[in-house]
Amino acid sequence: MIRYFAAHPTAANLLLIGIFALGLFALPQMRRDTFPEIAPSEVRISIVYPGSSPQEVEDALCTRIEDAVGRVDFLRQIRCEAREGIMVAVAEMHEGHDIDRFTDNVKNEIDAIRTLPALTEPPVVEQVGILDFVANVAVTGPEDPVMLRIYAEGLKHRLQGLPMISQVGVNGFSDLQIRIELSMEALRRYGLTVEEVANRVRAQNLRLPAGVLETDDAEYFVLTDDERRTADQLRELVVLGAGAGGEVRLGDIAQITQGFEYEQRRITFDDRRAAILQVLKPRAEDSLRVLAALEDFLAEERTRLPEGMELTITTNLASIVSDRLEMLTRNGLQGLLLVFLTLWLFFSFRYSLPSGCKRPA
Repeated sequence: MIRYFAAHPTAANLLLIGIFALGLFALPQMRRDTFPEIAPSEVRISIVYPGSSPQEVEDALCTRIEDAVGRVDFLRQIRCEAREGIMVAVAEMHEGHDIDRFTDNVKNEIDAIRTLPALTEPPVVEQVGILDFVANVAVTGPEDPVMLRIYAEGLKHRLQGLPMISQVGVNGFSDLQIRIELSMEALRRYGLTVEEVANRVRAQNLRLPAGVLETDDAEYFVLTDDERRTADQLRELVVLGAGAGGEVRLGDIAQITQGFEYEQRRITFDDRRAAILQVLKPRAEDSLRVLAALEDFLAEERTRLPEGMELTITTNLASIVSDRLEMLTRNGLQGLLLVFLTLWLFFSFRYSLPSGCKRPA
């Protein structure tokens, strides 16, 4: 090979040009990321058990989950963590096997359990590590945390509409809830009990399927939607019909407020209450392109932000990729210059320049 190219320098130059052309063609399709892609090998199982202690979670959930998942093929180990109100277990697969099939087997074993407590929510089974972190966006502005949460949720849904962004999480809040504080004096005045009010609120706060309406052209699914989602809607709920057409509404006998389950669970940014949007991407997407799409989206959102609100990118891992590429380019150019100068000490410029340019290939 060396003898052939020494005898045919034109062929060597054509090969060099071909290698550079292929590199330039492949460059736009290259995926730039912080770390190399590692095939996922873990599956996470999470089950919410409201109102339970860690010991109750351990006894009622961890033992059953470990026994069920222990029957799955290619299982290396399973770890289970019992917290207050929730169980999180991680099943690790032996290397070299199909993670999708392993996930399906774990899910089938979990679904086959029939002895979970009645108050538990449906188990969530998902692969670990199929999404990569890109950046955090701090949303600051309204003093009312409920309004801040509502705006952050709307921003989240718009962000997830971008094709490069797979998932967006909202952090900085506990679960949103509506508190109804009944006045005992008002209950005595209207002859009501707490149980009667609770039953009437439950009966008038429904979202239920009501069947299917079939026609010659199509089928229509009928839904009864009378769910009250805000404090103002609950205030207008009728709990008692009085004489002469009069009505007693829930707002007449109760103080209704909308807030969070744990007010102390909060995040501040520049001494202001903040919502943090955690932006994740699929592994197949390029980190820098996703960051560019995120910055363009935020620039457009800033043009119509309410007064006093701000959107700020805080943690940004994609900048690490940019810094490393810049360092790699700088070091490559410096090395190329040193190679050229070293060759120039011994050969003429005519031979040093082409030989130096051939080093990267």
